[in-house]
Amino acid sequence: MQSGRVDLAKYQQEREQAIEQDRKVRELRRVSSPLEEMIASGRTPHTVGDLMNPNPVSVPAETSVEDAMHLMREKRISSVITQPGPDGDWGIMTQRDVISRIVSKNRQPSSVRVDEVASKPLKTVPLDMSLHDCAEKMASENIRRVVVVDNVGEPLGIISDTDIFASVEQFGLPE
Repeated sequence: MQSGRVDLAKYQQEREQAIEQDRKVRELRRVSSPLEEMIASGRTPHTVGDLMNPNPVSVPAETSVEDAMHLMREKRISSVITQPGPDGDWGIMTQRDVISRIVSKNRQPSSVRVDEVASKPLKTVPLDMSLHDCAEKMASENIRRVVVVDNVGEPLGIISDTDIFASVEQFGLPE
């Protein structure tokens, strides 16, 4: 740069890097705390895709319940997705499943595989399902969470009754 002249190319590059870094930070916040990010951005959630917790934790079907429990506690989550086993079905193992199918039956978590206690088949919804329709599905099937899937059935995220409750408490019912 010559004295008294502005290096426009350098300035533009620094600006683009700052914008990209800001975008990455916003995306991380959106992924880790979707509801809080909605509040901060002023957007109102309407679909399960707006509120879901993305990138659900999944474990192989043969994982021991004990190992899955450790993972759940470490990550502070209440469920894990079970990858397809010999039956080819995805499943979900929740804390409730561990209580009802392991603890209450006096089984040792170290000797039981996740796919033996996981709820199957998954209760799934598409990314664009309305919160109203999702809540209706949860109520009619007496479940607390559903897995959000893409158009080929691959899990993208999880939405729970707690997520919907918090959204309605914060924003009211979506129109």
